[in-house]
Amino acid sequence: MAKLFGIFCASGLTQQHDFIVNKLKSQKSKSSDAQYNDIQEHTIYMATLDYKTFGPSAFLQTDSHIASLVGHPLLSADRNTDLNTLNKNYTNATLKECEGVFCMARFNKHTPLLDLATDALGIRPFYYMHYEGAFIFSTQYSLLKELGVPLSSNHEGMMEYATLGYYLFEHTHYNEISCINPGTRVEVSSSGITKTQYFDWCSLTKNNHSYDKILEGLKQDLSNNVDKYLANDQHVLTTLSGGLDSRLIACLLKKRNLKISALNFSQHKTQDLYCATLFAQDQKIDLDVIKVNDTQAKTIEDRLGKHWLNGAHSDYEKVTRSRLAWSGNGGSVGLGVIYYSDKVYEAALSQDVERLADAYLSQQFAYIPKSIIHNAEKMQTKLKTNIVLSLKEFGDIPLEKAYYLFLLLNDQHHHLAIPFDKVDDYQMDFCLPFYSWKVLRHVLCQPISNVRKHRFYHDFLRYAFPEALNTPWQAYPGHIPCTLPTEGIDQWQIKRPKQFNSTAVYSLFNRLISSQHKKLVNIPSFSAVALLHSSGIKTYNDKLKVIENILKW
Repeated sequence: MAKLFGIFCASGLTQQHDFIVNKLKSQKSKSSDAQYNDIQEHTIYMATLDYKTFGPSAFLQTDSHIASLVGHPLLSADRNTDLNTLNKNYTNATLKECEGVFCMARFNKHTPLLDLATDALGIRPFYYMHYEGAFIFSTQYSLLKELGVPLSSNHEGMMEYATLGYYLFEHTHYNEISCINPGTRVEVSSSGITKTQYFDWCSLTKNNHSYDKILEGLKQDLSNNVDKYLANDQHVLTTLSGGLDSRLIACLLKKRNLKISALNFSQHKTQDLYCATLFAQDQKIDLDVIKVNDTQAKTIEDRLGKHWLNGAHSDYEKVTRSRLAWSGNGGSVGLGVIYYSDKVYEAALSQDVERLADAYLSQQFAYIPKSIIHNAEKMQTKLKTNIVLSLKEFGDIPLEKAYYLFLLLNDQHHHLAIPFDKVDDYQMDFCLPFYSWKVLRHVLCQPISNVRKHRFYHDFLRYAFPEALNTPWQAYPGHIPCTLPTEGIDQWQIKRPKQFNSTAVYSLFNRLISSQHKKLVNIPSFSAVALLHSSGIKTYNDKLKVIENILKW
């Protein structure tokens, strides 16, 4: 894992920018294990802090350019080779060929001109802001927030995050900080900022191949993707749950005769544990089960970072790249096409974007609580308007496919934002085979009726990896069920521990009172909610979660 950041002013950095440069330079002290690369010239300071999770840091300087990247473009198996390729041929066509998860910065010393780029899905967020004529950029949101530059609350962004769990457009919690859209190049010069969408997702919806060719193409593209991520690894780390996504990753790795260390984070007597254990036994995969009380309290990435990184695990030194883990993140939306209920599908087929937005908000329970949020009704209307505008960005393709793209480029766009932002805590990175346009094109080119509810996913597994279906798996409610007998309760039936105990509520209230975001909240009403919840008289987890998300950043 790494972070990339800097400040650029076409007319030259001045003394008023010094405190920004010094704060950026202070990142060097974050870890003695990381490799710090930086360049300072008249118009720019650019740096990376790289924990070398993929291998050597990707940072280069030539007579004419400075270039760096975080993540892996997957043009080849070597990131530094990819960086050289992109630096020498920095075009839309070359960027489009990148199928990995990455961010890149490239500076032309002679122009001077700064170019930034996100991957096609924007899975690694890339943020920017302006200050005193300078352009500040960072792959770590919290770094910009902590610079000391005055920030004002963006109510639209906060409400999107509070109800949906992600932002729309370039929104963040602050008006001054923006997030670059997926598949976008940002060019900064003395002429200002130019944004170019280099990747056209809509074009992938119009291919027409035979079903057998689609299945074989997906198998080949996933395999190529895995091979490039693997490089020369002989022993790998992966997560293994009771679902299909991590199971498919394990199958791909098993085909290569690798040694696999798998970790499972489950509650006792659950389907997740039962299914993962049976599959690991069937495939002869070493599975380490870490029992947890609440699987929903933390992300798998968070648990993995805290459990694995202490180095105490017996396999830590055996794994070829011990800070690199394989993840099935993105498979459920990408191949399984979840978050696509019957009501949402019917609304999409009507080609009525307003109806679809309403159906989506209902499906996600994305409603701003009027009792504790000022102007909630007005902001709810704005939230729906922004969803409608987001869906309309996909032009004239059928609305049912536009909705699928909406999920890929919004819900998934910020799915790993927090793990990537906690780079200094995690010091780990992830191989993410599902987040590839070459993989996802095989779903996009088919009618949505063929791919919803794991239909295509199951066809693909039967075609390419039938061993994945030899033992029971945990299926999503309403999707194609598991045909084999299972034991234990599924994750959707587990009664969660109380999400917000009295201590958590007290902490949340104190944070709110000291936050600039408190102007958005009806403090007397929220005080009553906090008191009733803490005393056990009523349960208000949903309203407390909204406040927690408002205070996330």
